[in-house]
Amino acid sequence: MDNKPDYDQILSEALDKVKADFKALKKINIIIAGKSGVGKSTLINAAFGAELAQTGIGRPVTDKISLIETASSPIRIYDTVGLELNPLAQWKSQLAINKIVKQSRKTETIEDDIHCLWYCINATGRRVDGEELKFMKHFMDLQIPVILVLTNAASKQDAQDLSVAIHQDLPSLTIVPVLAKKNEFVDAYGLETLVEKTGELLPEALQNSFANAQKPSFDLKRKQAAKVVRNSAAVNFGTGFVPIPLADTPLMMATESTMLAKITTIYDVDTDKFKVETALGAAMGILGAIAAGKSVSTSLFKLVPGVGTLVGGSISGTVGATITVTLGYAYMELMELVLAGKINLSEVTPDEISEVMVNLVNDKISSKTTEIKRS
Repeated sequence: MDNKPDYDQILSEALDKVKADFKALKKINIIIAGKSGVGKSTLINAAFGAELAQTGIGRPVTDKISLIETASSPIRIYDTVGLELNPLAQWKSQLAINKIVKQSRKTETIEDDIHCLWYCINATGRRVDGEELKFMKHFMDLQIPVILVLTNAASKQDAQDLSVAIHQDLPSLTIVPVLAKKNEFVDAYGLETLVEKTGELLPEALQNSFANAQKPSFDLKRKQAAKVVRNSAAVNFGTGFVPIPLADTPLMMATESTMLAKITTIYDVDTDKFKVETALGAAMGILGAIAAGKSVSTSLFKLVPGVGTLVGGSISGTVGATITVTLGYAYMELMELVLAGKINLSEVTPDEISEVMVNLVNDKISSKTTEIKRS
């Protein structure tokens, strides 16, 4: 009886897992507040993509709040209006947000919560009025994480001076200066810090969703994907405590398939936008070569420190974990090349992308990367 895995079936299942993971991303609710003209739409575009800001505007929740969301993003933005008007209008805006917060706390569903509030102040004004400080403190007192975003912060010194002044009144407030679009003299900056600070405030259950949705920080995507790799390696290490014949590794390959699907989702390499099956096929092909006992360009097992050669044609826990880590980090790098526009999955042939994957795998092995050692 032939016990060899059906690689076409495994690839098909991996694609199904990618689609399922995209659909399963949990929603994240962020309130964005601030006076008109502070650059809220520009900030949304830069942080989460132009499609989100353009598609969702105009859907009122109340006369003071508009909901910005799309089917393709896990981010929901509650955009407030009226804060630049008279005290009565400001009070109504605060009341509307209070109502949303109160409603969100009536359930135990994490997707109903308000997860963060970004309050935007134009840094070029070099000041913040007392009502804005009260507004932020009100929601901090309600245990809503608040980040003050100093927008249009072309002068880093002015932004720093303003931050120092604000911290005299609200010392625990997180403040992030941002220039979302470069100007003639200063490159854009601060967006990576903003999304990374926001990610730190979110529950663990929302980390994959936020890593997927945010655009500026590869580090945030990389950090979350690395967790997936480490968890998958731990599973395969346990699986390999009982030596597994190379030709019969369905459990191990199922773990690898799930890992690749989750990494694809975290990097937001959507099946509708990219030819993801080409990348997945290349990664699964490497697993197939290993399971068949073939070398991957150079021998995987000889190059991995401490692994040596296979004993009796079986995979030990150490070897299984090493394969998982090596393949996972190589696939993460492939996803970054795709998002950076250096590889177009729709234009390369399967053989070409397989060659890229083999080179990435061998590069990870021969360089003895810190990531592999830690795992």
